[in-house]
Amino acid sequence: MSKEWDDIKVNRRKGDDVRFESSTIQSIYDGIEFLRDEATQILRDIDTSAIRENIDEMELREFGEDTLDQFSDIADDLSNFKNEIIDSDEVPEFVKDYSKNAKIALGREDVYIRRAKRKLERLEGKKLSDVYKTNIRVIELSDKAIALNDLNHEPYYLKGVALTNLKRYDESIEEFINSLALKEDFTDARLGIANANRLNGDFEDAINVYVSVLKIDENSHEALKGMAYSYYDLKEYRDANNFFEKANSVKALDGDDRKIWDECLENLD
Repeated sequence: MSKEWDDIKVNRRKGDDVRFESSTIQSIYDGIEFLRDEATQILRDIDTSAIRENIDEMELREFGEDTLDQFSDIADDLSNFKNEIIDSDEVPEFVKDYSKNAKIALGREDVYIRRAKRKLERLEGKKLSDVYKTNIRVIELSDKAIALNDLNHEPYYLKGVALTNLKRYDESIEEFINSLALKEDFTDARLGIANANRLNGDFEDAINVYVSVLKIDENSHEALKGMAYSYYDLKEYRDANNFFEKANSVKALDGDDRKIWDECLENLD
């Protein structure tokens, strides 16, 4: 039997809790409220002197990070489920409008950005195995932030990083350009454009953009390393070696970078 969503009404009950006339929506709402209250109590229980005294500082920090990641995943699943309900064609427009206005009032834009950043950090730290799914979720979170405020440069940048990770380079460059248009001195967006060009095989374009970053910051480790990789891919090993040296003088190169640098040196012999 189909639901008549147009008949849904929202009433107030004691304590300013929300009461929906639809039992289905009320059940969903109450479930989310219960999980929120339970999570709050768990965090209070964790933050007790007895536990803190018996856990090493390092273990506590790692425990805290793991717990944060788990709560983040739970919150993400709940958010997806809630959005599937809210975005449904069967839900009346006044509910959707209320949801959007509430998100703006509660500063949800910052929450979406923070969650997208956290996911990218966990990907970089190899703490997440489903790379495709995570990057798609970063794009979704970025789009949600943009929908609430299209004048913030950050979500465009985060979306560009995720698209680069998915090898959708043309789309990622568009997002980096959008970010740069809103914040002209945002060098991370320039680096994003350069990296996307390099990974897409457009080495000359990549070098030109890296040069533009180095004009702003001559000691940009990422730009110097990007130049080195571009020249390496072009088989111009002497130039590549020079930029590897410069990048290493700013910040020590990691094992993977040194492996490429060693190959570069071998080709100079």
